[in-house]
Amino acid sequence: MSPRGGSPMGRVVSGPSATQRERRDAGPATTKGRQRRTEILAAARRVFEERGFVETRVADIVAAAQVAQGTFYTYFDSKDAVFAEVAQSVIDDMLAGLHAPRRPGAGPRQRVRDGLQRFIDAFRPNAVIIGLIEQVGTFTPEMRRLRLALRESFVAMSARGIVRMQTEGHADPDVDPLMTAEVLGAMVDQTCYVWFSLGKEFDATEVLDSLSLVWSRAIGLPEDGETPAGEPGDAAT
Repeated sequence: MSPRGGSPMGRVVSGPSATQRERRDAGPATTKGRQRRTEILAAARRVFEERGFVETRVADIVAAAQVAQGTFYTYFDSKDAVFAEVAQSVIDDMLAGLHAPRRPGAGPRQRVRDGLQRFIDAFRPNAVIIGLIEQVGTFTPEMRRLRLALRESFVAMSARGIVRMQTEGHADPDVDPLMTAEVLGAMVDQTCYVWFSLGKEFDATEVLDSLSLVWSRAIGLPEDGETPAGEPGDAAT
């Protein structure tokens, strides 16, 4: 049985009219329309975070956004559609947060730590929606693809970082960058899920210290300022 009836992702009381579908497909034509759409998305996110996906109804989103149900259908054709946009927005924001210029003068272990800190900082405020994406992904291929896209982006960035450190002579050249990034990425992802989504309490500094230590040792990094075995010069240069 589908949750709350209707489609696999939810139930709506009534669908959009033909005119509403035309307006929705064309997108907001005015600044006010774009603002109203943004407000509905923000309200939808709040409701999903408070009630969860299954228990949220279009009526709840409409009430939180303080708009008529017809206004909702001008911009979205269902609860499924508005959740998909909320989820995509969260993933986009997280991916943007993972990109940052390298700190000048940072050694390889500090660069690892900085990257892990960015992931934690990006995951923390979005943990509820990430958990819902995983939940909805159990019966919706689109959400599975979206969740996997976030993970694959982090893995790809990490693999490039490992290759760069190997090229610089810091990391173990025998380490497989992609598979190592997959395994270490799973460690970081699961730690953040247990911490922020399941609510297990951790000391933030201890978590970051431990993740950084395991990651650095796994790819064979020396301590910052030390010379890698068999390599001349300063490892942090």
